[in-house]
Amino acid sequence: MRTRFIGILTSLLLIFALAACSGSNDAGNGATGGQPSNTSGDRQSDSGNSEGGPSPQNGSGSGISKGEKKTIVFSTFWKDEKFAEAKKRYEALHPNIEIKLDYIDTDNDQVEADLEKFATTVNTAMLAGKGPDLLEMDKLPIDSYVKNGLLIDLETMIERDQTFKRDDYFTNILDNAKVGGGLYGMPLSFFLMGFAGDADAIAKAGVQVDDKSWSWEDFAQVGNKLVKDGEFKNVIAATPGSLLTMMVTDHYASFVDVKNKKASFDSAAFIAMMQQVKKMSEEGVIGEGRPYFFPTQINSAGDYLTTMQEYLSKNMHLYAKPHTKETTPGGYFRSYRTIGLNAKSEVKQEAWDFIKFMMSEEMAYSPLSAGFPINKNVYAKGIEELKGMGSVKGHEEGPLKGASVQVDDARIERLNGYVSGAVHPVAYQSDKIEEIVYQETMAFFSGQKSAEAVAKLIQNKATTYLNE
Repeated sequence: MRTRFIGILTSLLLIFALAACSGSNDAGNGATGGQPSNTSGDRQSDSGNSEGGPSPQNGSGSGISKGEKKTIVFSTFWKDEKFAEAKKRYEALHPNIEIKLDYIDTDNDQVEADLEKFATTVNTAMLAGKGPDLLEMDKLPIDSYVKNGLLIDLETMIERDQTFKRDDYFTNILDNAKVGGGLYGMPLSFFLMGFAGDADAIAKAGVQVDDKSWSWEDFAQVGNKLVKDGEFKNVIAATPGSLLTMMVTDHYASFVDVKNKKASFDSAAFIAMMQQVKKMSEEGVIGEGRPYFFPTQINSAGDYLTTMQEYLSKNMHLYAKPHTKETTPGGYFRSYRTIGLNAKSEVKQEAWDFIKFMMSEEMAYSPLSAGFPINKNVYAKGIEELKGMGSVKGHEEGPLKGASVQVDDARIERLNGYVSGAVHPVAYQSDKIEEIVYQETMAFFSGQKSAEAVAKLIQNKATTYLNE
């Protein structure tokens, strides 16, 4: 999977670079994102100051002009029933607004080729000043888009929308889902990224874990105790390269300043991180044996209950990932259904209103559906619905073989803490940087090069990429 991911990532970046070279040309006529963004002359050039103004209520859209017919082009890679439902409901409320959903029909055999096609079409159109009004950014290189000024900072939309009630949403996510200092993608939902840990085995070894504040230095110390006094061979199942890359992705902003196109991989902090990972590998904290901790992604409240029962231990707990010395404590999250707004869109206000609608309580939500909702009220209703269900059915093809898991109030309370405490964003991809880190540090972990030499090489390659 790692090799396949690197291959897709490299292709995407190459596509973006080639598209940038031909950005002055017209976009292609592909199925997704290739059409100009509302270019008819009778439309307003910037609907941010349109006659309707911001909607009086979040997601209601009632402030949008009822007269002029307008189209919002919304491009995604996957077909998504949630977006189809949002389109249907929004158009029913706004007869003068058409939401045009563009996506790729794909399957497992064609996904890589289709992803390249999707990126080619959308990147070329965006660089040509056209492209869709709204883009789902989960499969697109958002860093490159921000670097090239292709997206609107949604904080500017929030600031001039007096009806947007920030407290209705998980501000720990909104405040930390920024790239280059701006909110260039609105996460409609998010996943939790953490460790699933064998609580019984950890307690049996006489080790206490304070995951609310632990650093990677603390993790290494805990790991040494577990290796010495516990029953399992390793603490976390990983290779040095994969763990280091995960740590860089988790703390991407510490090493890459996207807005100013600067990297800091030659810093003492990154060199120390490499050395720390190597030491953990040498001491057996990292390895391929039966571990105490498994990196995990929690997709929903229902998924949290079943996932904690699908590992080798019957008493698995969710633990926050450790943080570096340079960053603050707190959990990690990954944005999902992250929506960007084209800087060249001629229907900015209408597109923003549709984003708000998708964030609102008017959209149906199930605690079993993928993603924790960005809306706190929607999340709270989902938790109550989950409690009312009493149990959640496990995956038929998984270890539970369809067996039900009881809804435990204590576990739900812990989940609430992790949802509200997640402050560190984890990108789907960190552009070319992630590949550079993974590939170049192999020479250090194999003993062929010093940490300083590898750090300098990564710094040079990252700087070159950022300034392309």
